[in-house]
Amino acid sequence: MTHKPCRVLLLTPDAGLVRAVSDTGLEAWALRRSGGTPSGTHGGVPDGVPPERTLTDEDPARTLRELAADARAAHGIDFVLCGGDAEPAVLDVVRDLVPSGAGARTWPPDPAELRRLLGDAAAADLAQGDGGPAPAPVCVVDTVSVGGMHLLLDIAWPDSVAPFEGRERGSVRETVRSVLDLIGHESGGMRTSVALTAAGPRPVEMTRTPFLVASLAAGTTW
Repeated sequence: MTHKPCRVLLLTPDAGLVRAVSDTGLEAWALRRSGGTPSGTHGGVPDGVPPERTLTDEDPARTLRELAADARAAHGIDFVLCGGDAEPAVLDVVRDLVPSGAGARTWPPDPAELRRLLGDAAAADLAQGDGGPAPAPVCVVDTVSVGGMHLLLDIAWPDSVAPFEGRERGSVRETVRSVLDLIGHESGGMRTSVALTAAGPRPVEMTRTPFLVASLAAGTTW
């Protein structure tokens, strides 16, 4: 039996997002309005998404409704992903498909929840910070999560750390993914500030970003 990769329909398919989807083992598809040429494209086809995985329609919002109603199930789309810059009609459809309250928790949680997640000793250690005389440098990590898989979009490094990016990247990435798992974040965008302390990367703050992710898998209703 041939395994079908999880397919993600991108409504804001810039090259970085396509690359992040592919790096996570997902299959990037795209949707564009017929007659239009989205930014970051060649010949009207989003960078990194081949023509055979590009859906074209004069009314993208209608296409999404059809997919949600399973009228075009042959495409086998599992998720739809878009940023807050998508056209209003498309955003309205996606918002209707996103479960209410999905992935609402951020970081840090309240003290009682922090102790529950980490245990008393680890929570106290995290609250104390690095303990050094100077604040640790902080990098900012943008991710978007699809079905519990966390796609790394970008890491903004402080100037003092930028020369050591290669050395720090893996530990920062795993720290962010671990915290996203810890709080049960499965869907949507997150921006995480990470302090690069002598004891290793420590999450300082997580805030939601405008990425929306909706499931079109079996059981989705419209």
